[in-house]
Amino acid sequence: MGSQGIRDCEFMNAIALRADPLDFVEDLESPIGVYLRRDVFGKKGDAGLRRNLYEGIASEQSDDGSWDQLFVHTANNLWKLALLGYGAKDRSMKKGLDWLLTTQKSMYHDHPGFFYSGNRRDPSLMRETSYGEFGPGCTIFYQTAYAVHLFHVLGLDDKEEVQQTVRSYLKFWTPTWCGAWCTINVLRVLIEHTLSARTKRVQEGLKYLAEKQTGTGAWKSYPFYHTFHGISRAKSKVARVQIENALPSVIRRQNKDGSWGKKDRESSTFLALDGLRNAGSL
Repeated sequence: MGSQGIRDCEFMNAIALRADPLDFVEDLESPIGVYLRRDVFGKKGDAGLRRNLYEGIASEQSDDGSWDQLFVHTANNLWKLALLGYGAKDRSMKKGLDWLLTTQKSMYHDHPGFFYSGNRRDPSLMRETSYGEFGPGCTIFYQTAYAVHLFHVLGLDDKEEVQQTVRSYLKFWTPTWCGAWCTINVLRVLIEHTLSARTKRVQEGLKYLAEKQTGTGAWKSYPFYHTFHGISRAKSKVARVQIENALPSVIRRQNKDGSWGKKDRESSTFLALDGLRNAGSL
C-alpha cells in the first residue's frame, strides 16, 4: 500500500502521515515486523518467517525457562513470542513465565509481589537495551512492571501472583514516587490491568502527565514514544485529550522512510503505530 493508499483508507479519526509507514515495516524480518504487518496493516503471509523466528528464539532458551538467567533477555524474548502470536500455552512461553514467577520474591517498602532477578548483569543490560515498551528506570520497578505486562498481554490478569503485585502498587504508588521512566513503566501496566484501570491511582497519573504536556504535544522530561504509547490504552477523557494534543508531534517526528525514532527506529515505530492504532487514529 502506498502513501495515497493510507490517506484513502477509511480509519476512524485517521490522521494524514508524512510518509507511508508500511514502506519501512514491510522490510522488517522481526517479531515487531510480523506484529505490525498482521495487526496494524492486516496483512498475511509471514507464516514461514514467524516459524523461523520462533525456532531461533526457543532454541536459545535455557533449561530453567529463562534466557541466560537474565530478566532483560527473558522478558524481551517472551515479548517477541507474544508479538509473533504465541500464547500462554506454548511450551517456551510457559517455561519462561514460570521462570519469571521464581523471581517474584521481593518486598518493596513492606509490599509483596515484586519481581527481581538478582542477576548483577541485569541493571546494566537494562540501561544498555533500547527495545520494546519499557525503559531503563529503577531495576525492581522495570522488572516488576514488565513482568505484569507480559502476564496481561497473555490474558493472565486473573493470576493471583499478578493481582498481588497490582494491589501492592495501588497501596502506595504515585506518579511522583520515582523518576520519569519508573512513572511511565508503572502507569502503563496500571492503565491496562483489570484491577487498576479505573482506579484513582491511574487518574492521578494521567492528570500528572497532562500537567507535563507542553504546547508541542510532548511531555516535559518524559520519553515521547513510550508515554504516547502507554497512555494510548487509557479510556478516560484526560488521556484522550493528551493523545489528541500529541498527534501533531507524532506526524512531525516521522522519518522520510515512514519510520519513527533515531536510535531504535524499530521500537519507536512500533510504539508510534501501535499507539495510533490504540487511539483509533490509523
